[in-house]
Amino acid sequence: MTAGVNYPWRRYGGDFGPTIWGTTHGVRADHAAIAGDFAAMAAAGVDVVRWFLFTDARGGLRVDAQGWPAGFLDGALDDLDALFTLALDAGLRVVPVLFDHTLVFAPTETGGARVGGHYAWLADPEGQARLLECVITPLFARYGARGSHGHLGPAVFAWDLLNEPDWIVAEHHPNRRVPAPVPFDVLAAWVRAASATVREQRAGAVTIGNARLRFVSWWDDPAFGLDFLQAHTYYDPDHDFDLLATPAGALGLTRPIVIGECSARGDAEDLSRHRPAISAVRLAEEAVALGYAGAWPWSWRGVDTHGPLVHDDARRIRAAVDARLGRDTTRRA
Repeated sequence: MTAGVNYPWRRYGGDFGPTIWGTTHGVRADHAAIAGDFAAMAAAGVDVVRWFLFTDARGGLRVDAQGWPAGFLDGALDDLDALFTLALDAGLRVVPVLFDHTLVFAPTETGGARVGGHYAWLADPEGQARLLECVITPLFARYGARGSHGHLGPAVFAWDLLNEPDWIVAEHHPNRRVPAPVPFDVLAAWVRAASATVREQRAGAVTIGNARLRFVSWWDDPAFGLDFLQAHTYYDPDHDFDLLATPAGALGLTRPIVIGECSARGDAEDLSRHRPAISAVRLAEEAVALGYAGAWPWSWRGVDTHGPLVHDDARRIRAAVDARLGRDTTRRA
C-alpha cells in the first residue's frame, strides 16, 4: 500500500528532450524546482510520484518520414535519468506513464506543428512492432537490471504503459476524437508484448492507468503480466461505479488495485443522489478502508481544476495509509 500523487508534468509532453516545436526545456532545465517539489512531497509522506513521459509524442521521440516511431531525440533519456536521480535523492519512487490516450487522437495543427495522429502506433501490427522495437525495448533495457543505467532502475515503482485506455478502446468508452476506436484485443496484444519486455529486461513492475472502475477487470487476465491494476475515480455515476459504494473485493480481481487518480479537490456535492461533498482526504481514507492499495490525488502541481494538492492533505493521506498498515505515524510528524 502506497501514499502516491500525480505530479504529473512540468510541460505536457515537453519534460523529456526537445518538442515538435523545437523547444527544449525538460527536467534538467527545471532541476531546482523539481528537487524542491520532491523534498516537499517526501516531507509530506509521499512515497510514489506518477509522471507522464511521452504523452501524444509531441516531445522526446523521433518520428520518421512515414510517421513511425524511430527512437529517442537527443536529450530525452538524459532528462529521464535526471528525473530518476532526483527521485532517488529524495527517497521517492516514480511511476513513469509512457503514453497518454491522446497519442491516437486525430491529428491537429498547433503552433505550426502536427500534434497527435499516431493511431497506427497502437492499432496496427506494424506500428506496435515498431513502437516495441524502437522505444519500449531500448527504454526498458536501459533501466533494467542488466542495463547501462540499471543503477537508476530502483527509482521506478512501476511502469505505467498507457494512461486511460478506456477512451480509445471500442468496447469501452471511446472518445469522439479517436479516428476509429481500437478493438480491445488489438490493444491487448501490445500490452502483453510491452509487459513481457519489462520482464525480459528485469526492469521492474508494470501497470496500466485504466480510467473506469467498471472496466478494470478487463485488464486482470494473467496474460497481461500486470503487477497491479488502476482505476481513476472522478465521480461520474452516470458512467461508472461510485468508489464509496464499491469495495475492492466486490470487483473480483486477482491482483491489487490502486486508485491511480482522484481529485485533489475531492468530489462535489450531488444533491440528486443525496451525496455530500467529499474531500480528497476522505476519498483516500475510504479507498484504503475499502481494500484499495492506495489513492493518488491528481495533482500535486494543479495542472487543471482538480489541484493542487494541499500539503497537509498529503500528510493526512499518508497517515491513513500508515493506519491501514498498522504503522506508527508519529515518525512522520
